[in-house]
Amino acid sequence: MSKTKARSMAASDTRRDWWRNVSIGLCIVGILVAGYMAWAELTGNETVCTDMGNIDCAAVQTSAYAKTLGLSVAVLGTLGYVAILGVLVLEDQIDLAATYGRTAIVGMALYGTMFQVYLSVIEETVLDAWCQWCITSFVIIGLLLLIGTFRLYRFLQPLRT
Repeated sequence: MSKTKARSMAASDTRRDWWRNVSIGLCIVGILVAGYMAWAELTGNETVCTDMGNIDCAAVQTSAYAKTLGLSVAVLGTLGYVAILGVLVLEDQIDLAATYGRTAIVGMALYGTMFQVYLSVIEETVLDAWCQWCITSFVIIGLLLLIGTFRLYRFLQPLRT
């Protein structure tokens, strides 16, 4: 199979891929959640938070773990969702994204999920407080990883035959 034909198959596959549309929707929700947390952190406002048990968004968002290398974790999360969304949108626009975009999405979502696991362990063991927005973001990036892995597997399946 020629490279041109493979690229056109990859680009046409993205047009029929409704899991891609679900991922785009998840990225938009992720940008809204992480953007809300980033806005609250950058402006010094508190997020709306359920007052139940160990849920204490303010304690989590004002802890030393809310920054990594001097950057807000919420801002980094927002940028991560924007990057994944960018690749998803470009999958049917640019040959490179059509061919390697699924792999890039899995890589970014895997990194985001691993970072969220780390932050959740910190919330449980060190802070003894949870942030509902952080948990929501964890669910979103986890779903993006699962869908991205499924899309990559399905994309690579014809290459095995």
